[in-house]
Amino acid sequence: MKIKAVGFDFDGTLIMSEELKALQFVRIFKERFNVEKGVLSCYKRISRKGINREEKIRLLFEHFLKRKPTSSELKELDDEFGRYYEQSLKTCPLFQCTNIIRDLKKQVDFLFLLSLENKREVERLVRHCGLSIYFDEILGGPTAKVDNLKYVLAKHHLKASEVLYIGDSTSDIIASRKVKVKVVLIQRKFSYHQLLETLETDFVFSSLCEVPTMIEKFERRR
Repeated sequence: MKIKAVGFDFDGTLIMSEELKALQFVRIFKERFNVEKGVLSCYKRISRKGINREEKIRLLFEHFLKRKPTSSELKELDDEFGRYYEQSLKTCPLFQCTNIIRDLKKQVDFLFLLSLENKREVERLVRHCGLSIYFDEILGGPTAKVDNLKYVLAKHHLKASEVLYIGDSTSDIIASRKVKVKVVLIQRKFSYHQLLETLETDFVFSSLCEVPTMIEKFERRR
């Protein structure tokens, strides 16, 4: 089946941001609530769930403060994290070999970017880093990845087998599997066969530089 659209995850796939995001949550909970121990590991654990920022804040509150955040606390922390997110990534710490974006765009009808972070923040960062010219659409939070993938299929009248999604986490695989699109996993520490078997990943590579730039390479599977 011909692939007509390719999507990229942003954080951790194209831009090095995951550790910075985790450290920011550690800082917030230490300064505001005098809680530091265990925040880093807890954040990393819940990040694998593929949930948006507000849900992460709620889970951290429930785990460490044993209560739900108020609506004002939720908005305040969301805004604070958003400001830091944009500020910390304005140096554009992109992974190498982002030329794959340019190369794949020439071969498909539609190229999209998908993030769990606030859509407006991601749009500003993508423009700042010079990547916006390549993407036909940028999708983000608070909408879930599964819902955004369903939106892409419906809006562009695409079959699931005509879409390829490239991400770096198990949540990317789970979201892709739920809508049955082909998925590429960028996993820098991985066991190839184990991941293929347990997560039903279509393709696994240890870096963005290893991902083939010819779309036909992905059309030979399934």
